[in-house]
Amino acid sequence: MSLSYDDSASLVFINIEGQSDFDVSSAKCVRLNNPNRIYFDINNSVLIGAKQQLVFEKSNIKEIRLAQFSTEPNVVRVVVTFDEGFDTSKIKLLNVNGNIIIKADSPAFINDYFNVIYDENPALNPYSSIVAGSQVIQKTQMNTPQNFSSQNKNTSAVMNDIYKAFSSSTLNTNDGKTYDSVISIDLSSDLKLRTKYFINGYYIKNGGLLVSGLGQMTSTKVFTLDSPKRVVIDLPNTYVDKKIRNKELSICPNGGCTDVAKIGQFEYNRARIVVTTDKPEKYIPIYSADAQSMLLINADKLNHTTLVSSVANIQKAYTKKLTTKSNELILSFTTPVVHSIIRNDDYLTLYLFNVKSYNEPDLIKTFNGTAFKSMTLSLLPSIGVKAEMKIKKDDVIQVAQSVDGRAIRLTVSSVKETKPEDKKSSSDVVEPKKPPIKNKVVIDPGHGGTDYGAIREGINEKDITMDLSQRVASILKSKGYKVAMTRTEDVYVGLQDRCDYTEAENPQIFVSVHVNSAVATEPYGIETHYYHEPSKELAEVIQKHLIKNINTKDRGILKSKFYVINHTEVPAVLVETGFLSNSDERAELITEKRKQATAKAIAEGIIEYLKAHK
Repeated sequence: MSLSYDDSASLVFINIEGQSDFDVSSAKCVRLNNPNRIYFDINNSVLIGAKQQLVFEKSNIKEIRLAQFSTEPNVVRVVVTFDEGFDTSKIKLLNVNGNIIIKADSPAFINDYFNVIYDENPALNPYSSIVAGSQVIQKTQMNTPQNFSSQNKNTSAVMNDIYKAFSSSTLNTNDGKTYDSVISIDLSSDLKLRTKYFINGYYIKNGGLLVSGLGQMTSTKVFTLDSPKRVVIDLPNTYVDKKIRNKELSICPNGGCTDVAKIGQFEYNRARIVVTTDKPEKYIPIYSADAQSMLLINADKLNHTTLVSSVANIQKAYTKKLTTKSNELILSFTTPVVHSIIRNDDYLTLYLFNVKSYNEPDLIKTFNGTAFKSMTLSLLPSIGVKAEMKIKKDDVIQVAQSVDGRAIRLTVSSVKETKPEDKKSSSDVVEPKKPPIKNKVVIDPGHGGTDYGAIREGINEKDITMDLSQRVASILKSKGYKVAMTRTEDVYVGLQDRCDYTEAENPQIFVSVHVNSAVATEPYGIETHYYHEPSKELAEVIQKHLIKNINTKDRGILKSKFYVINHTEVPAVLVETGFLSNSDERAELITEKRKQATAKAIAEGIIEYLKAHK
């Protein structure tokens, strides 16, 4: 039926309707070179519709294709293409109720060494670092073959759930038009169906509730409720198998307690686990080394020997100041670590259950003079190591785990504090936020440094955005406007850093400059994105001037949740100045004429907007 991409960047689902005799244990995967790839065949099968492919950017896996290889006999072939040098033996095939899952045994699809497992503000990071595009080639009418009659359909409820959770709901292009020959989709744009984790396991084990599944688990802060007393933990970007939704389990089936657990689909992409208990404050979540499962257990009943089979030591600690408000600590271990995260208003505690030793002098030296100077480590013989540090009530905590389970990354983000001399009593009038500086603009050249952006034929997006931004800045300065740039050279700047910089500069508007790309080579033209309603007018004005100055397709303005325009308080837009993936437009984008016309148009749009908002 289809290829479906899992946003955790570790799974691809091949959805099959009807009886499948595909045996993964005996499946023959053929390896080929130039390019490095493998293929396997699904016998006695018919592909409904057209050839399909997933194309990945910034990933070791480059492409997955699905096509009808032959008829009489009917054979569908799956081809997976990799970076040169990638070990194709790391790819595994799974069969779930007749549907095929392609799973990487190593971070094949993963661009980041760390996966977030605990996040107190998951909405701030809703997007994957990998761009996945889907392309349907030579679109045909979706007629069901005769041998797939309605009476022999046997699609499992489980895979229906997975398919709905992980697949794109429509086949259309960014401009809303459907093409006869090629359809290109950016799967990362479908927020409603984006899911990182599929829960299909729900058991009582080792004295607690074990939740397991496929994909990448992330949880939020545990909280308690009254009437009745219960402990609650949410798992964002998670879809629950319908077979186990709202199923009640006794935590103590043989007696000893009356605690009862239940799991449900709280929102379309959020799972909720609730344990009704007289002692909700006692329950803690324990995360497996592979981030595929979590044990929710009463700490008094914890027996660490049943949790781990290997002993780990802390090898090294690293600290880093990310922004004026965010700091990072990385702990590395000799073997994968099983751990728990407990947070209250004053302290953050990490329990490292299989860690048996650490070099205390080295760690103290690392922590001194950093935001983690309050961290203490103590050896608990019956548990492992307890790491604890002081935090503030409003701090936002994120914990990530490396893909091999041998490192933990802790990020602490502080909210801005009011200086003691500025504090006012509740009876005082709150001073309003400082108004933006009139006629001041922040220009944001997209990407930079190790982040190249789109790349085609040796041409890098980051170089074009820098050139265009400098031209825009020069034009605006010559007209008497104040300009600040998030980067002035080829360096990496994080998304939140760009937002923090903009807030510090306090401009009237923010404009981010980018170059577009697509899996298909046909799309071309210019589009301008906004997210918050006050930014719409700015997007309209800049898009108007771009189309007036450049002979290309008007792709219009789009409401999009790009990070920098979503987390910037002033009117903010992101301009896509053309498509690197289109050979004709790529040739134009690097010319002096197109660059100057683009910069002139953006500057004219900015000036018109600022004059209208004196």
